[in-house]
Amino acid sequence: MRVVILPFYHGLGHVVRSTRLATELMARGAEVVVGVAADARRWPEARGVPTATLTELPPLPPVPDGAASPGSGASPGSGASPDGAGSGGAASGGAGPAPRLRLADEDYLRVALAEERALVREVGADVVLADFRVTGPVSARLEGVRSATIVNTGFFSFPFPDVVRDVTPALHRLGVPHEVAGRLLGDVVYVPDRSVFEPLADVRDPLSVAALRTVDEIRHVGPVLASDPLTVPDRARARTLLGLDPHAPVVLVSLGGTAQGYATLRTVAGLLGDVAAHTVLVTGPNVDPALLADHRADRLLRVTDESMLWTSAADLVVTHGGHTSVMETLALGRPLLALPGQDEQRWNAGRAVGLGAGEILDPADVAWRFVPTANRLLADDALRRRAEAVGAVLAAHDGARDLAEHVLSSARLAALGARA
Repeated sequence: MRVVILPFYHGLGHVVRSTRLATELMARGAEVVVGVAADARRWPEARGVPTATLTELPPLPPVPDGAASPGSGASPGSGASPDGAGSGGAASGGAGPAPRLRLADEDYLRVALAEERALVREVGADVVLADFRVTGPVSARLEGVRSATIVNTGFFSFPFPDVVRDVTPALHRLGVPHEVAGRLLGDVVYVPDRSVFEPLADVRDPLSVAALRTVDEIRHVGPVLASDPLTVPDRARARTLLGLDPHAPVVLVSLGGTAQGYATLRTVAGLLGDVAAHTVLVTGPNVDPALLADHRADRLLRVTDESMLWTSAADLVVTHGGHTSVMETLALGRPLLALPGQDEQRWNAGRAVGLGAGEILDPADVAWRFVPTANRLLADDALRRRAEAVGAVLAAHDGARDLAEHVLSSARLAALGARA
C-alpha cells in the first residue's frame, strides 16, 4: 500500500498526529509520503518519514493587545480555528467574490489541487489521508484514488459549514465537477477521539450533516497523539532526561502552534516569576521569542519535539485548549489549566473540567487571576490524584494503531473490489 498524508499547517497538531500515523503505517509495511508546508517538514523527517513540499497559507501573525484579529470578521469563532485557517482576506486575491475563509481563495485552491494531484500520481497512491487539508479528498477523487479525512467533531460546527459555503463554489469555478466538489470528506471520516467524548449526535449543522451522508463510513478511533502514552517515560524519568530538578514543582505553558493566543501568551510570560514552580514556556513556531524579551519563565523554548516528555515531567500544564494538548495532558495524568481563546478550545478544555482534572480561566481574567489559580492548583493533591486516575484509563487507548490498521485493511478490500 502507498499512502499520501496531507496535514494542514499551521498549527502543529495536524502535523504531529499525521507524523505519528505515518510511522504506524510504515511499521505495517506501507510506503508513506507526508505532503506538507516546507517549514513543517522537519517533524516527520525527524522520525524517518519521507516528505514532499506543498504550498500552504502563511500563518496569521501575532496580534498585539487590543488589536482585532485578522480572522475576526467572519462567523462566530472565525479566525479561531486551531489552524489559523479562518477569515482574514484572500491569500493572493483570486478571481470570484471575496471569500470569508482564506481556504477559499481560488489561487490557493488552484495551486493546492495541482500540487496534490501531482504528488498522488508520483507516489502512485492507493489512499490519501487529509488532516484538515480540505483539498486532499478532492484531489484524490480527481485522480481516482480512495481518500479519508481525519477530523474532530467540533470541526463540523466551525469551520466546516463555512468551508462548504465558500470552498465548494470556488472549486466549481475552477472547473471541479459538482459530484467531486460535493464530497469534501472523501470516502471515510476518522474521528481521532472516542465517541463518549465526541458523539456524532452533537453534529447538528445541516451542511455538516449533509456532508457526512456522502461518506461510506465514519469511525471513532481514539486520540492520535505524538507517541503512545504507555511508552512515554514517567514523571521521574522525564525529569532526568530533561535535566530538571526531581523535587521542584514544574509548570509547562504552551498556548498552541499558531500565534492567535499571542496576547494571552505575553501576559502569562510576564507573570511566571510569581508562580511557585520551575516554569517552562513554549512560544510555538510562529511567535518569535524576541517578542517576549521581558518574560519571567525559568526556561523559554520556541518549539519542542518532545511535547509529551515535557508534559509528563510537569505538575501543571497551562494550555490554550487545543485538542492535541488537552488529550496529551489527560492521557499522561497531569492537571490542566486552560486559557481558551475560542469556542472549540473551550469545548476541549471542558472535558478536563468534566473529568475533574482541570480548570478553565477566561483570558480576560489572566492578568489578575493566573498566578493565584496556578499556585492553588499546584497545591491541590486531590486534583493531582484525580488527574492520575483519569490518565490511567485514557492512556490505554491509542488511536494511531487503530486508524493505521483500518486504513490499510479498508484500502486492500477496496482494491479487491476494483479488480473484481
